[in-house]
Amino acid sequence: MFNYIKSEFYRNINTKGNYIFLFGSIGFVVFINVALGLFANSQVNFPYGSTKYSLSSFYTYIGLLMLISVYLVSLIFGQEFKNSTLKNSISFGISRGEIYFGKWLVEVVICIINLVLISSAYVIAAYVMLEDSGIIYLQDFMRAIVASLPLLLVCVSASNCFYFIFDNEAMAVTVWSIIIVFVPLLISMAGRKIIILEKISGWLPWNIAGNAIFDSSIGRIIMPWNSSDGFIRCFIVGVIGVGVFYILGLIMFKKKEIK
Repeated sequence: MFNYIKSEFYRNINTKGNYIFLFGSIGFVVFINVALGLFANSQVNFPYGSTKYSLSSFYTYIGLLMLISVYLVSLIFGQEFKNSTLKNSISFGISRGEIYFGKWLVEVVICIINLVLISSAYVIAAYVMLEDSGIIYLQDFMRAIVASLPLLLVCVSASNCFYFIFDNEAMAVTVWSIIIVFVPLLISMAGRKIIILEKISGWLPWNIAGNAIFDSSIGRIIMPWNSSDGFIRCFIVGVIGVGVFYILGLIMFKKKEIK
């Protein structure tokens, strides 16, 4: 197993697409803050030239990171079925369980590295280019990154699961979108009339990440993870979600005929 995991890390370290994704994302988040800073310096009373706006904007769009996680898994997965490399790995005596775990582990590690580096670049650029609104907004930002990580890992695990189940990449992305995005949205809408669905809705990753409320009395955006219960809920959802998708994908992959 160790040799397979090492080979997967080696392959991804030498894949240009991963670096294009990482540095492209860092360049984009730096550009956002540079643009805000330039506008703030050129316009009087520009309302968005502060770390308060910039940092809170990042974590209110965690849903975008969840969507991008599918692309990240696609880069790491490397079209294994299309290139028949999975079949070759199995023929060399590597078990399906080892292959599945190896892929999943590499995806998780790369996801965490990307999140840390991109969010760090965002914070640094914000503090260099914008007016400092106070430490509380940085604390909110850091809490959001920690709380959203389990939710992102659920999305990564779901992507990994569906990429192993389906030979077709378009099908894997479509099923992921239905399960992770559209079903939670439908449950959320139905929850306005059905109490049990409203409670279920509050435990779904997409709905947790999208539940932002602006508190005008304190001038802050309040997310579910700002409370202790909400913060703990993110980790409970993460553990359960990762477990469910990991087990589902592994079971289906073991039953799958590799062509």
